[in-house]
Parts: sequence; structure tokens; C-alpha cells
Amino acid sequence: MKIAACSCLTAMICIHVALVAAEVPPPLALRAQGGARVALAQLAANPNKPYIAQLFAPGAKPIPLLDDSPPDHVHHHALMFALGVDATDFWAEKGIKNAGVQDVVEAVPAPAGDGFTQSLRWLATDGTPLLEESRRVRVRATGAGADAVHWLDWESTITPAAARESVRLSGHHYYGLGMRFQPAWSNKGEFIWQDTAIQTTVRGDELLTASEWCAARCTVEDRPVTALMLAHPANPRPARWFTMAKPFCYLSTALNLEKEPATLAKGESWTFRYSLAVLSAPADHARLAGIAAGWKSAMPFPHGDTPLPGK
Repeated sequence: MKIAACSCLTAMICIHVALVAAEVPPPLALRAQGGARVALAQLAANPNKPYIAQLFAPGAKPIPLLDDSPPDHVHHHALMFALGVDATDFWAEKGIKNAGVQDVVEAVPAPAGDGFTQSLRWLATDGTPLLEESRRVRVRATGAGADAVHWLDWESTITPAAARESVRLSGHHYYGLGMRFQPAWSNKGEFIWQDTAIQTTVRGDELLTASEWCAARCTVEDRPVTALMLAHPANPRPARWFTMAKPFCYLSTALNLEKEPATLAKGESWTFRYSLAVLSAPADHARLAGIAAGWKSAMPFPHGDTPLPGK
């Protein structure tokens, strides 16, 4: 009986240890030089992918922008990057049989606390590696007062896993780098584009717009807040911005994969670079165009001399 009791106790301890080990660590605060908190980064898969858990608008009282895993779409993780690869869906998570996992092989916070690098393996439902990704994120802050801007620069390089001869990239019309805004933006968020000459309606107020940049703006806590997303001109595909404001507010850098799937052969890679600028001040088209022009001339990629993991 004592042996049995010890066995039960050991089993209970093992279960407790397993549960503790399964807990996801809290997000990492990313601060620009000077100390301003710009973002929170969920470096571990939670549950299927790592992501940016929060962005903050500048100001004495920083305003959070993003919603992480809301009840209506629990797989919407604040700011996340996901595609379809072969028969595996890396966007959705629950309620489907082909959900993939972005397994974090390595995550290295930057010594200055302003970002991180990651090595990821995109795994099929059965654990088969499909893609390898090198990801780097950095934050920074520019200006002061009404001219203050919080920046987040995102760079991802994807390539077929070592054992794959090729992979097929696909997805719905919103797959890419997407951000879900907090409930205060629902039915109220407005969008501004660099150009609307090529714009199509998908359904309801969902639009796809070919443009160099797109911004979402809303009044939150009696303060105007704007999030501007910019796509690097050397990206493998130009952005077709997916936007919707009802019943919730969402913005993503769609890649037209639903109409034109892509194949990456062994040894080939795609590198995506995007920047986000967050303002706590009124921002019309002229001001946003000026910020975009300054970004394009400065071009914050690459970040320093530290190579991406896996390169």
C-alpha cells in the first residue's frame, strides 16, 4: 500500500509539473531607447503561434490598441503572422482538423530590450515540419508631444523545411500579417489608404485595396489614435490591405493567396518586411503620406549588423 501511495503521489507530482511546464510565460515588454513601452511580445506559442500581444499609442497615459483572443474569434491574436501551407492552416486554431503550430525553436531578446529574434518551425498537425521562419522585430520611438510616433518593424523570412522539396502557400483573403483592434474600435474605426484606385469589396464592409500603406484611426478615451501599416517595396508580393470595421475592426496585409497560391521550392525563400507607426494625434492623408515618405527614405531594414537566426 505504501508503494501504491508513493506511486499515486509521484503521479500527482508529475501531473503538476507537466501543468506548470505547459503554462505560457507572460509577454515580454519591448521598450524604445529612452524607455517608452511600445509593445508586448508573446514569444512562446500561445497556443499555436507567437505574436505581438499589444501595441501602445504614445502619451503620458499609453493607450493599448489590440485585442488578443476575443471570444468571437479566439484565434485572433493581436498582431500575428499566418498563412496556409500545403494542407495545413496556421491562421485558425480551434474547431478545425488541420491546424498547424508555429513552434519556437529559439527566441533571443535584444540586449537593449527593444526587440527580439526568433527561429520558428511551422509544423503540420502531425508534427511534420513544413516551413522554417526567421523573424525579427524591433521597436523605436520618434518625435515628441503631438509629433510622437511609436514604431514596430517586422521582418520574416520563410523557406521550405529541410525535408520538403517544395511547399504551397495559400489562404483566405485576409491571411498575412493581421491586427485585431480592441472593442472600442468596433463599428467606429476608419481607414485611410495611400491610393484607392484598385479596391474591391469582398463582403459587407470588407475591402481589399492595393496601396503602399493603410491606416486605421479611431477616437479612444477621447484621444485620436492612428495605426499606420507600411509594406516594404521589395516584399515578394505587394500588399492588398484587408480592412473591416464591422462587427469588429481588423487590418491585415493580405497577399492574394486565395486567388494566386504560390510555390516555394527547396532553397527558395520569401522575406516580408512591414512597419507599423502608432500616433496619438489627428492624422489625415497628408500627414500619413508624410510619415510614409520619411519611412521610405530612411528604410529601417535591416536592423544593425546582427544576422537573423538561421542565416
